[in-house]
Amino acid sequence: MAGWRPYDPWPSPVREALEQLMQDPRPRPTGPVPMPMNVYEDGDALVVEASLPGVAPDDVELSFQEGVLTIRARGRVARREYLHQEIHDVEYLRRISLPADCRFDKAEASADHGLVSVRVPKVRPKAPEKIRIQITRKQTS
Repeated sequence: MAGWRPYDPWPSPVREALEQLMQDPRPRPTGPVPMPMNVYEDGDALVVEASLPGVAPDDVELSFQEGVLTIRARGRVARREYLHQEIHDVEYLRRISLPADCRFDKAEASADHGLVSVRVPKVRPKAPEKIRIQITRKQTS
């Protein structure tokens, strides 16, 4: 491991790399990024939870098409002169295939502290029906 003392008078590749890292600690994504999510069953519904920190509920768009739930959101940061900035505008996008028994026309969504929850009821399976079959006996002669 290479070490350096901050008071060294000459430039060092390690020092330059660390100074560059401190100026821009993370590269910014250029396109939409996926958000972390949880999917679980809760009784007769499927629940999808998406973590969207800093996103206002009005900036979340949910859609469903051909068995795929799409969550699109935009996190916005105020425009001002920052002394140090690591939080930037971000666009989230995630698509997830859900089971065919989901009833998206009855889906409900809520947002609380950066967590968007989508509750999708599932079609209840029909109880098996009893079918009575009449047995006809042939008469033997």
